[in-house]
Amino acid sequence: MIVDEILKIAEQENVPVLGFGPASEMAGELPGHRPEDLLPGAQSLICFGLPVPQGVYRTPTYTPETIWRSQNVNYRRLDTLSMRIAALLEENGARAVPIYGCLPMGVNDRGQVVGYLNQIQMGRVTGIGVIGKNGLLIHSQYGARLMLGGVVTTADLPDCRICVDACPMEAISIEKKRVRIMTCLSHTSRTPQMSKLRFFILSKLRPESAARFMNLRAFDEHTFHVCSKCVALCPYGEGAFSKRD
Repeated sequence: MIVDEILKIAEQENVPVLGFGPASEMAGELPGHRPEDLLPGAQSLICFGLPVPQGVYRTPTYTPETIWRSQNVNYRRLDTLSMRIAALLEENGARAVPIYGCLPMGVNDRGQVVGYLNQIQMGRVTGIGVIGKNGLLIHSQYGARLMLGGVVTTADLPDCRICVDACPMEAISIEKKRVRIMTCLSHTSRTPQMSKLRFFILSKLRPESAARFMNLRAFDEHTFHVCSKCVALCPYGEGAFSKRD
């Protein structure tokens, strides 16, 4: 699979963080800065990150110079990787556009200097991290120290579906990023001291009474959870390399 080849390149280049995601999730960006604007027919995003060593930001001397040089070295590595992955995709019949680590830049409709695509949003869509209060992408291991690069492609690359495929109740919706909680609990929770029928009736007639009934009978030692597959099989947290998640 092409995904395996991309992962192999990342490993060869010692890139610890890489993810895939649908280009459609960035359709709400400003006109001119959406994947479809950059590459008509865009289907997928690939985003990867290189961390700057923490000590670089804390050195007591030559701090700006050390940060500047460290970032420049990473930009060159990111740009080379973007080109290599884009070339691989096109060799396999797709079209692809590299998203470089820094330059070139553009100016959006608000007069702001921006990259062609918002790499922080790319990182979020591809599952690398979450956007923090500081507006930066926060990774579970590297915090805000990741520098990002990426590729937009017409290839339809798979998202991670481990939890969806493992759920015995089909309670997880990737499209909505939600779990149908009652479907999940109907299978997961074993509550011998609580009648599920009584709870169901109360929930329809007197929700407050249903909540009180549940709090008294269905928590702590009164409940046994028989399924945690979505948590147990999730690859997040097993290391920095996110692979297909």
